[in-house]
Amino acid sequence: MQLNGDLASRRERAARYVGLFPRAWRERYGDELADLLENEPLGLRARFDLVRGALDARLHPPVPSPLPVAAALVASASAAAHAFVLATQPVPTDWPGYLDDALPLILLSVAALLPALVGLWLRLGDTDGAIGRIGIVLAMTGHVAWLVALGAAAAHVAYGALTAAAATVAMAGTAALGVALVGRGQVPLGVLLAAAGLAGVAPPGLGWTAFAAAWTGVAFLLVIDFAGRSPSTRGTRLAG
Repeated sequence: MQLNGDLASRRERAARYVGLFPRAWRERYGDELADLLENEPLGLRARFDLVRGALDARLHPPVPSPLPVAAALVASASAAAHAFVLATQPVPTDWPGYLDDALPLILLSVAALLPALVGLWLRLGDTDGAIGRIGIVLAMTGHVAWLVALGAAAAHVAYGALTAAAATVAMAGTAALGVALVGRGQVPLGVLLAAAGLAGVAPPGLGWTAFAAAWTGVAFLLVIDFAGRSPSTRGTRLAG
């Protein structure tokens, strides 16, 4: 009885993870992956890699999703517009540099950074390493918390402590991802991403300008890379 229960549990677990992948991927590799998952123990690293693989398959299908590139463009444009609004003020804004009129811009920018950061992390592939894994966890956690803080600011609720903690975690994760990309040979992209993270420690006026400039550079490189890939090259990653 216990044996049958364990088998049913493993099959349910396998179906759950296989279901994360897109249909085309499941039709080609689903049975093989299910057999593997039913017969192998799953540690935390393996679970993490499965989730990453599912995201990778969805964002890099044979006809690739432009979502990470579009998200980076939206994030950089919104951040640049926000920095411009702050720069036109007669006096510098108080920390953390938000204005009621410009708050929707930074809300949009931070929200768009979530898929952009996932796309950048997926570029590391199986060689993300500890820095890459820690970076994406910190970046996603920090940006989600940052969105909550920005929502509190829009509702005129006290948000100072949450903003400080969330922005620090988000920037630290972003910088770590940049370091990981540099370590994997993607130097220009990694340097710009690390610069975007380090912008968080600058004063609000300078920091927002540096943040916007760095993300604009990241978006530009992503557009060039996306436009330069042939359909056959894009499809190769799905099988990898």
